Amino acid sequence: MKKTLSLFLALVIVAGAVHAGGAAEPKKAPGGVEKELTIWSGAAEDEAQALSKKFTSLHPEITVSIIRAGSGELVNRLAAEQPKPAGDILLMIAKENMEIAYEHLAPYKSVNHDKIGKSVRDDAEVPRYYGSSMPLQAIMVNTKLLKPEQYPRSWADLVDPRFKGEIILSNPALSGSAYAQIYMLYKLFGDDYLAKLAKNAVFTASSTAGPESVARGEYAVTVTGESNIGKYIGQGAPVTYVYPSEGTGARFDATAIIANGPHPNAAKLFQDFMTSRDAYEIIRTTRNRRVVTPELPGPANLPALGDIKLFPYDDQEAKKIKEELVNKFSKMM
Repeated sequence: MKKTLSLFLALVIVAGAVHAGGAAEPKKAPGGVEKELTIWSGAAEDEAQALSKKFTSLHPEITVSIIRAGSGELVNRLAAEQPKPAGDILLMIAKENMEIAYEHLAPYKSVNHDKIGKSVRDDAEVPRYYGSSMPLQAIMVNTKLLKPEQYPRSWADLVDPRFKGEIILSNPALSGSAYAQIYMLYKLFGDDYLAKLAKNAVFTASSTAGPESVARGEYAVTVTGESNIGKYIGQGAPVTYVYPSEGTGARFDATAIIANGPHPNAAKLFQDFMTSRDAYEIIRTTRNRRVVTPELPGPANLPALGDIKLFPYDDQEAKKIKEELVNKFSKMM
């Protein structure tokens, strides 16, 4: 009886110690790098799998697990699991969500740090995230309806009376990309410009209707994500792109190391990989995305990043003033 009781107490003590100290020490390969890595992914399934496959080909000693969810869900999970989250990496989630989760991200300067521009990464001396892909906004023009000398060359040109009724835009109350456009224009020019734009353009409920209409020749001009322009050029539609002379907002999603994750050394290796040419090439080709490095060409039928003028896009402010700005613009329409 005493031996049985003693054994029971010993098991309770051991169990309590494990509970108090967290999970068992991660298994490590020679050199101190853990043999496992857990990725919380906001990327599409095929992208995440392609990136994981390439990473494990470079580091076969590391087994990768991927948990996929929406960016907001992943950020909420990260906050809920403090102070010992189960994930190691936040993969390709929107910059604004990185800012929300900022205190839970680990500072780390990638070996590729100097190749990543300040406008497409955390601007801290030791960054907590690096950009991955970029949903840039540009002007799409029907080349049968307008001659090159007639194209709008700037955001300012969109309020020129000669384009009245020739521009189709998405409603920013119904489209996230349309709101990004309106926010950029508001920051560049203010309320008076928005009021003129509201009277100069026709608005649609769908973010795809604008580029579809311009491709069909129903309207001469729209503003859209550049990938739509590249797609229609590839299909042979009579359209082209204009990147406005003022620049376009450097919107991007990013990848970060989770602070206090179970496999910090493996996570550093993955962040080094995610800022490498190999990773950016996978992101660029898997879904024809724009990537943050000027070393690679743009998506199919679009220019390289180095040929496009960018300006900072404040995701946090855009989110903060969204309701107010959308309501204001809706009254102008």
